[in-house]
Amino acid sequence: MNVQAIQSIILLVSVLLLTSCSSTSEETEYVKIESVDDVRDIHKSLWLVDWAYEKSIEETSESIEHIDNILLFTTYFTESGEFHQTEDSINLIDQVLQEKDFKEKDIYLTIINDQFMNDGTVVHKNPELLKNLLSTETSRREHIEKILTYVKGYSIDGIEIDYEKIPLDLTDEFLLFAKDLDKALEEASLSLRILIEPSFPVDHYPLPESLNYVVMAYNLYGYHSGPGPKADYEFLDSLVEKFPNHSENIGIALSTGGFSWQEGIVKSLTNQQIQDLIDQYNPQQSRDEKSGVMFFEYIESGENVEVWYADSTTLTLWSEYLLENGEYTDFSFWRSGGLTGETLTTFEKLSDMEN
Repeated sequence: MNVQAIQSIILLVSVLLLTSCSSTSEETEYVKIESVDDVRDIHKSLWLVDWAYEKSIEETSESIEHIDNILLFTTYFTESGEFHQTEDSINLIDQVLQEKDFKEKDIYLTIINDQFMNDGTVVHKNPELLKNLLSTETSRREHIEKILTYVKGYSIDGIEIDYEKIPLDLTDEFLLFAKDLDKALEEASLSLRILIEPSFPVDHYPLPESLNYVVMAYNLYGYHSGPGPKADYEFLDSLVEKFPNHSENIGIALSTGGFSWQEGIVKSLTNQQIQDLIDQYNPQQSRDEKSGVMFFEYIESGENVEVWYADSTTLTLWSEYLLENGEYTDFSFWRSGGLTGETLTTFEKLSDMEN
């Protein structure tokens, strides 16, 4: 056997060994991807939220060299349908746009269909607001014009639309709005990201390939359920099948933190809050093989509390799994403002996967 043949066999064996390292196996430690013929550029985005803007800025600064997009979750609506910012929203935007390291990244303003009512209440992800904004050609045109006027006041790179609970009979109108908004923003040298819920009816309403989407890969378990992970591999498989990235225009949003369940009381927890619980109760922790998620139990005031959460290894495993099984290379993370130093290592790990 000649030398060339031997080298070919060695290369084939190496590839088989590498592709056998599945995220669903019993091995749950992070395994760096070694690409034989291809170096993939992984894009990383992070949401900064107004209600924890100081911590959001501080945490993002620690990993800024490994983050590509800064997503400012800051823009809502008034009862009359005008844009609304909280005082913290204004502080977040102002401080980020003044940070030299941040300005070197692509900065997006996220618009959310949360509606701040005159009586002080907030209607989260209000579908009635979307009907008013998108139902007719005239209302869509006026909404786009207001967006263009709104963004002129900021030195940003794009807009992100986070419109959730879209009525089924408004789906066509939503997609028409998205296409028209994308064209209008392109003329203004701005980019557009469209957030998509896992339940989006793509079978009946195909996503236009000219747009860029981010599919929310979380909340498999949460306020609506008993204990479990925000995502597992079976759930990720369903998203890969439903939202194939053939046109390389679909990104995936993954969620940090987790939830706790106690006698019917469900709480959303950041990674820092979870770390505080671990420091206080020193529970025995385990990693779920079907999801890569950590879970533990502890006793508080005589009652059992169960916690499921994503740590840095979980986030890396999910990203690796989606990269290998769906060829997704664009990952967004919900959210800063409660991340630990350990969680922030995720961005460096993903950067290592590129090489």
